[in-house]
Amino acid sequence: MHMNRLTTLSRTLIVTALATGVVFGFANTATADRNQDDPVSGDERATAHAGNVVARDCSELFEGSTSVTFGTGDTGTDDTNTYLTISGVPDGIDIVGVIVKGGNAYNVYEPGDLGDLPWIDLHSPLVPSGKPAQISHWFACGVESTETTTPPVETTTDTPPTSSEGEQPGSTSSPASSASEDVSPAAEEQELAETGFNGGWLVALGAMLLLGGGALLFTMRTRGARR
Repeated sequence: MHMNRLTTLSRTLIVTALATGVVFGFANTATADRNQDDPVSGDERATAHAGNVVARDCSELFEGSTSVTFGTGDTGTDDTNTYLTISGVPDGIDIVGVIVKGGNAYNVYEPGDLGDLPWIDLHSPLVPSGKPAQISHWFACGVESTETTTPPVETTTDTPPTSSEGEQPGSTSSPASSASEDVSPAAEEQELAETGFNGGWLVALGAMLLLGGGALLFTMRTRGARR
């Protein structure tokens, strides 16, 4: 009887242990499947997706885009290779998305959610421990910049035509000035003419006196000769 009780108890314990193992195994499997099928980004700036993508998938992820090659010093990760920082973007390129892959999923970051550079603490989706998975790889997709430089608009000012003689527009020559300049010589000639006329009558008077004196002298001599 005692042996039968031990055997029954042992069987019960074994069955219980097996059942517990099955339950825990199912729970772990369900958790892993849920983590893979419904990943958690762990970052409000990112959207998590299950599966795997690589740089050549840019055109499918963002139409018309290609993978971007960054310059030295533009990007970097921390010592644990968990967090990514992007501090610079190549000239002439607009980033349309950053993909960070780790574990069985990847996070997609878009510039509109990241704001201005630098973009810090980018990471992959969370693992069951609640922390981001280590980054297995990451890449960025971009397109050529659409910004165009508008040339300065030249403004012209209409300049009124100037007179060939250097006169300002709207000014006219004064006819009075010209008439004054033309009359001045005539006035001088008139003064000279009047001066000559005033001296002429004196000359005529002298001539008449000389003629009268000569006639008187001639008459007196003629009368003396007759006597």
